[in-house]
Amino acid sequence: MTERRLFCSSVLFLTLFLISIESTHGFTFAYENSESESNGDESESDLSDTVMDLRLEHRDHTYADINSYRTLYMSLKLTVKMHEERSVSGYVETTFVKLKPSWMMSKFGKAGPDLNLDIGPHVTVTDIENIDTGKKLVFEKACNDSIAISVLQCVLQIKDPVDYVGEFRLRIHYSVSDKTSALHFIPPYQTDDNQYHFLVSTTQPSDARGWIPCQDTPALKYPYQSEITVKRPFTVLMSGTLVSKSVEETDDGTWETVQFRQDLPVPPFLIAITVADMVAVDVREHDESAVTEEAAVPSIKVWGERTVMEKLRADPGRIFSMIPEMMDICEKWYGRYEWGTYDIVLTPPGYAFKGMEFPQMNFIAATNIDFSNTAGPNFIYANVIAHEMIHSWFGNLVTPKYAGDIWLAEGVTTFEELELMEAYYGDPKIGEYLRRWRYTSLRDVLESYTGYSAKYKILTPYLTNDHPFHGFTYIHYNKGGLFLEYIANHTGRAELDRGLKKYLDLYKYQSVDTADFVHVLYEEFGFETEKEIERDIFVWLERPHTKVPVKLYPSEIYEECVQIYRALTRSKKERDEKWVLADIAESFKHGSGPLATDTPNLRSQMMIVLERMENVVSNVNMTETRIKNWKRLVNRLDKVFSFTSRTESDPDIFAMWAQIAIKFNHTETMSKMPDFFEKYGRLDLIFTVLDAPTDNRLRGTFANILQTKYDLTRYPGFIGELLRGYVDWFIGYYES
Repeated sequence: MTERRLFCSSVLFLTLFLISIESTHGFTFAYENSESESNGDESESDLSDTVMDLRLEHRDHTYADINSYRTLYMSLKLTVKMHEERSVSGYVETTFVKLKPSWMMSKFGKAGPDLNLDIGPHVTVTDIENIDTGKKLVFEKACNDSIAISVLQCVLQIKDPVDYVGEFRLRIHYSVSDKTSALHFIPPYQTDDNQYHFLVSTTQPSDARGWIPCQDTPALKYPYQSEITVKRPFTVLMSGTLVSKSVEETDDGTWETVQFRQDLPVPPFLIAITVADMVAVDVREHDESAVTEEAAVPSIKVWGERTVMEKLRADPGRIFSMIPEMMDICEKWYGRYEWGTYDIVLTPPGYAFKGMEFPQMNFIAATNIDFSNTAGPNFIYANVIAHEMIHSWFGNLVTPKYAGDIWLAEGVTTFEELELMEAYYGDPKIGEYLRRWRYTSLRDVLESYTGYSAKYKILTPYLTNDHPFHGFTYIHYNKGGLFLEYIANHTGRAELDRGLKKYLDLYKYQSVDTADFVHVLYEEFGFETEKEIERDIFVWLERPHTKVPVKLYPSEIYEECVQIYRALTRSKKERDEKWVLADIAESFKHGSGPLATDTPNLRSQMMIVLERMENVVSNVNMTETRIKNWKRLVNRLDKVFSFTSRTESDPDIFAMWAQIAIKFNHTETMSKMPDFFEKYGRLDLIFTVLDAPTDNRLRGTFANILQTKYDLTRYPGFIGELLRGYVDWFIGYYES
């Protein structure tokens, strides 16, 4: 009897376990008002009215049950208003397939006939119909703003969309306000033209739901088409191929309707849009040597505001000549570029990031670019362009399935980006310096920085109760890149290239997780027979530290920087320290010092030396005498290089300079801070400067600036939550 009970218990346990596996992507609603019919009218409710029994797989961050329904195709027809009323309205037509439930789910599971879509709180649905039958469908939108993960605060449930297994089409009419987290309407004062709003998508990694009701998970990829209407002078671009344009004159002005099509499958967050008063230049038209009959990319356009493009129009090849050459290198390494056209949109100062890799439409912050450079492409912004270009393969063609696997896009791309930079410039010193700098910085973060909890130091974090944006950290870029460096040390670069090409060919157009990537490594390189490497791979992926040594190539430029740093920190007299720094400054100004030939141009040299200087002032014991001497030096450097005048011409250099100058209450730099905070939205610039104050008096000054000049409402979604929390902490720290 005991054995029979044990056997029955085991069978029951196994059955329940299998059910739980099959239903990990699903959840059920228990309606308290289930008898009420809305006849298509949307209702808002919270968890006191609607009980959401979530069986959410920890990495999905979606309410979509992709084991019951899957998206096959999407078609958007929207009007974007950019003037007094900033909004998006229209409808989306989506082709779904209802899947046949497995025997286990049909017998024991809870999967119901309802279709659940992700939706943002600022998306208002007015009507849903089944296109095939013409039937109006009953739906309900449930929201609860107390849910900590903001992208999971709302869900749209469509009751009984179809009564058969197979394909069907729905049309969802909706509107989106300018408060949505998925679209950033950058205000005029944060643009270069200072005239109109500039709309950009901010959907990565899981916020397409903020402007399109959809199954918002990167585990699903599908093609789409769109028809977008905007009022002139605005131009609309999307992450697809331009199909047609038409113009209509009305009493309200001239409206342009533009159609796009994306034939390759993409995850929802890569369905992107930008609307602005933009003009373009075609890089290939200005560089005849870059045009060949077999070119996979017939058009390479750079778009931007009129003020920005005036700086490029005469000679865009001077700034962007690297693009066709880098594209040719990428195609040799990864295979043919399959997306068709390649556009770059130069985003305005208010954009939150350095770049973003939407298919056929990479966003690159114009603040990255040194327009005054006459010596060819600057490696600082070439580095950003290279990174986003490589995402056309790693991230877009093959996509991480979960937020916790984002290193498969960002880490692999970070590794490949340095290889591409070396290949383009023909100078290994560039990649070597960045590689070594990233390793030492990562080591410091992993070993000493307490701001990251242990799970965020893991390359594949378990994001059960976290916003998916937590997958985008310094760890997943640099640790992921260095993991590939470790693999290359064992296999050789050529062999790793072959493995990466196999990975792309095997999983093209698909979404993958870390297990898929590791499977390719094992298949290609036989790691299962090398227990030490197998153990090391586990440490890299699953442990919050990097104990495995990375073979780093010798780097003259890095060693020279280290020697300078050591000379500064071991100076016995403050006078020596001051003049060593001054001599370094003069040397790279006149092109005669040790750093003069190690990087392509002066701006890069400035960034290297400013980074080393900041390291010094953050780590030496600042006695009164040393503070006095450093203040004198800061004044001298500003007179020589006019750093405080670079707030608009070169905000990267200004932010690095401000990190140093603010510590010594440099009057000219401090006077620029209110306008700097008001103008710029790039988070890396803002955080760089916010980290500068070291005493309560300076913190008080910054707190006053932030409270009076810094409009935190301009940042959408989780980016805004993150920054507002940081600034609230900053002000609270000072006031306490």
